[in-house]
Amino acid sequence: MATHFASSDNRSLGQIVKELTADISTLFRSEIALLKLEIKDTVAKLGGGAAMFAGAAFVALFGLAFLFVTITLGLVALGVPAWVSSLIVTVVLFVVAGVLAMIGKKKFAQVNFVPSESVQQIKADVEAIKADFQRVRSKE
Repeated sequence: MATHFASSDNRSLGQIVKELTADISTLFRSEIALLKLEIKDTVAKLGGGAAMFAGAAFVALFGLAFLFVTITLGLVALGVPAWVSSLIVTVVLFVVAGVLAMIGKKKFAQVNFVPSESVQQIKADVEAIKADFQRVRSKE
């Protein structure tokens, strides 16, 4: 934002309005840049949570496949210990899927969907602009 060191007595109303317009333009460009940065950060965090849910689904599919293998081996062997090892693998895969799903849920819960910093800054900027216009009007 432009900084002017001249006292307000030396500037005409036209100069003040021109400087105010330039400052507002710079301010809004900066606010838009901040908003883009916050949105990019939010999307990156959502991507991490989505990746964990995708991993959970992938591992759960393997768990389902091993469950079917376990059922098949259990029916074929009926009492032969080979199915116990398949059952253990299946349970472990489902536990891994559950852990991945819980991690993904935590990552989603940490994301703030509203760019609050930008919203607060824009509100403050609007108030500052209103105050500047009030000050200019009072000089007329």
